[in-house]
Amino acid sequence: MLDWLVAVILFWVASAIYFGGLQRDVKGGTGFRQFVGLLLTYAIFLVVWGVLYKTIGVETAKGVLVASAVAALLLPIEVRLGFMLVGARVVRSAAGH
Repeated sequence: MLDWLVAVILFWVASAIYFGGLQRDVKGGTGFRQFVGLLLTYAIFLVVWGVLYKTIGVETAKGVLVASAVAALLLPIEVRLGFMLVGARVVRSAAGH
C-alpha cells in the first residue's frame, strides 16, 4: 500500500512541474470540465503506473523506480488524453507576461 503513495505524490509533483514549469495552459471547456480532465489524467496516470508496477515486479524497488520513471515520462501523453476526453486542449502558453 505504501508503494501507491509514491505514485500519488509523484503525480501531483510532476503535474505541477508540467503545468507550471513548462508553461502549459488548458484551452476550452469550463472550469468544471478542466477539473474533471485533471482527475481523468490522475486516473490514467495511476493505471499506467499500476500496470507497469505489476509487470516489472511488485516486491522490488526496481519496480517502483521504473514504473515511476516511465509513468512520469509519459505524463504529457496522459495529460493530453485526460483533457481530450472532456473536450479541452493542453497548449504551450505564450512566453513572458
